[in-house]
Amino acid sequence: MLRSRTKLFLVVVLTSILAFGAIAAAEEQVTLRFLMHTYKPWNDLLAKQAREFEKLYPNVKIVITTVEHADLNMKLMTSLAAGTAPEIIGVYGPWMVDLVENGWIDPAPDFVVEDIRENTVAVAGQSAEYDGKIYGYIQHIGIQAPVINAKMYREAGVAIPTTYDELLEVNKVLDKYDNRGRLTQAGTTLSTSKDGSWNVIHWATILKAFGGELVTPDGKKAAFNTPEGLEATKVYQQLAHANFIEDAFTLERSAMEWQGPWAKAFYQSNNPRLEFQAIAPLKGPARQVMAMYAWFWVVNAQASPVQKEYAWKFLHYISNDENYLDMATEIGFISFRKAHYEDPRYVSDEWIKAFGEALEVAEIYYAKVSGWEKVDVAIGQELERLTVGELTAEQFLEIAEKRVNEILAEIN
Repeated sequence: MLRSRTKLFLVVVLTSILAFGAIAAAEEQVTLRFLMHTYKPWNDLLAKQAREFEKLYPNVKIVITTVEHADLNMKLMTSLAAGTAPEIIGVYGPWMVDLVENGWIDPAPDFVVEDIRENTVAVAGQSAEYDGKIYGYIQHIGIQAPVINAKMYREAGVAIPTTYDELLEVNKVLDKYDNRGRLTQAGTTLSTSKDGSWNVIHWATILKAFGGELVTPDGKKAAFNTPEGLEATKVYQQLAHANFIEDAFTLERSAMEWQGPWAKAFYQSNNPRLEFQAIAPLKGPARQVMAMYAWFWVVNAQASPVQKEYAWKFLHYISNDENYLDMATEIGFISFRKAHYEDPRYVSDEWIKAFGEALEVAEIYYAKVSGWEKVDVAIGQELERLTVGELTAEQFLEIAEKRVNEILAEIN
């Protein structure tokens, strides 16, 4: 009898120990370091969402660090190589190839993949996929759409274009020159500067619309020096005017520019009388497309299993329909969540709705190759020479092709 009681006592003690261990494991304190680039309104909202997540998971502490955009890549790559990088990181799309190839970031778990596949626009998954695996949530999307001066169009008696051919015809009316042949009013002003990659993005948009591509599918050679590339480049030349009036669109000296959703506040504060309207991306001979870039939230592959678990839960949390709606409406990011395009709080704004239409035909402009930014700089520099008249379209394609092939050969 005593022996039976002893056994029972041991069972109770062992059960208590196991239960206590399970509780302790469930309450294990988890610290997640969260690195992003500095933009205060956005940083503040994410900090607020982090505190709300901590209330849901009291055992989790999220420590946010921000660095200036220009310093992020250096800090990130150095810390990843040293094994000291934060558990959650904001990264620019072209960096993803190197992060994946070095095994530095964690493939998304099934519940994240399912959310991205089912509940986000196609480009959100496509842009984050490498070798058949998805590696992150969209942080934000850099996408522009054609924006017109509705008053200039109305007074000129021209219709809003839907194709590049229509745009070129409209510009014959809207382009104005003085008696010396100098442009005084432009139908369209696309980016002529490589700063921010926008000249490359604008040219790439036209290139893709005309059936061209930047590099071959294997990423080893330039693919744009083709008849389609030549036609697209000549169109870009007609739409980009170097040394024209700075902020020509805002000053009502240009009837169209391509801008992002962030431009709305700039227009309103700098020219309250400006009648601006975002329209759908133009259709080319091959297709309708708008080139874009993406930033992502990714998880450090060197994080512990429990850190990875909560890191992905947190990214899922800040990327859900409700929290990303706050990001879209308060910060001005274009949402990648399908549900928002049926939400009147979001699409009641015609400006936002137009960018949603652009997102439906969006495609990342950069190729998924290591060292893309070198390629980007090379193309951007030659585009600058093209727009100031140093190069013909044919010369631009030949020189840019040579430079890109040299870079890709070095990388590969």
